[in-house]
This record gives sequence, C-alpha cells and structure tokens, in this order.
Amino acid sequence: MKFLQSKLFAAILGAMMFLLTTAFLTTSGLKPVGHADGTDEEQHVANKGPSWTFFNPELDQIVAELKAERDAMAAKEKQMAEFGARLKAERAELDAALNNVKKLQQQVDRDVFRIKEDEAGNLKKLAKMYAAMEPTGAAKILRELDDVIVVKILTLMKEPETAVILESFARLGDAETRRAAGFSESLRSAASTKTAAK
Repeated sequence: MKFLQSKLFAAILGAMMFLLTTAFLTTSGLKPVGHADGTDEEQHVANKGPSWTFFNPELDQIVAELKAERDAMAAKEKQMAEFGARLKAERAELDAALNNVKKLQQQVDRDVFRIKEDEAGNLKKLAKMYAAMEPTGAAKILRELDDVIVVKILTLMKEPETAVILESFARLGDAETRRAAGFSESLRSAASTKTAAK
C-alpha cells in the first residue's frame, strides 16, 4: 500500500489517465458529427475520392456564369457577323447606285452638249463663218455634220442667226425638219444649262 501512496505511482497513474483521455478525445473528434437527417454523412461520403469529384455549389455557380457569358459572346459574334453581312450588302447597293449615277451623268453629258474649253475657240470661228453665209448654204453644209457639233455651233450663234438656219433646215425635207426639231430641243437644254452656270 505504500506503493499506492508513493509519488511514483501517482505520476504513473496521472500519465496513464492523460494518455487515455487524449486518445479518447482524439479518436472521437475525428468522427463526423451527423445530423438526424444524415446530410453531413452524405456530404462526407460525397467528399471521398479525388478532389475533382467533390460537389461545390460556388464552383457550379461560377461554371454556370462562364457558360452564360460564353453564350452571350457567341450571340454577339453572330450579331456582328449579321451586321457585317448587312453592311457588305448595303455597300454593294451603294456601289451599284453610284455606277447608275455615273451612267446617268454620262448620258446627261451626252444629251446636254457641253462645249470644252479646247474646242470653244474653233467652234466660235465656225459659228461666225456659218452666220456670215447664206442660211440655205449654211444649212446644206451643217446637215453633213454630226448633230452634236451642229448643236454646239448653233449654241454659239445669236438667236436670229440660229432661227434662219433652222428654217433653212426645215425647207430641205421631212428628215431635216425632224433634225431641226431635235436641234431646237438640244438648244433648249443647252441654253438652260448655260443659264444655270451663270
């Protein structure tokens, strides 16, 4: 009994009690504390295995957001492609319209007999020469020339001189009367162009 009262026994007993208490608390702390419905146990079972198989609601939300963002980007790319195609089509329409305007401008240039600066001097000389001639003789010579040149020459003459030459054209027959009517129409548009230019 003396042994049971000794300090050595008390030390050994204290050490044993410490070790047993530590072991008990350590092993019971490692076990998951479960709820009555077993949700913690299910999660503990779900977390077994490799880390990429774990269920993580935050990660799933991030993945869903990334997918939504990817879908939005795809939709924007599609819109941009459609917009580019529409722009291409509109540009083609504008080019076609520009070509039509150029063709119309060329037609107007042909119809509205414009006199270029380099030929203006020669045409003025011819206009003076034909104005000085007898109207019948001038009409016979002018009927052999191209209609565009005749109109340019008549444009540079005074109205009374032009009138007598057109009258002489009308006396040369039906075909020349029609030509004189065409000259008159061209002189009208040339005169209006000249007025607009002033």
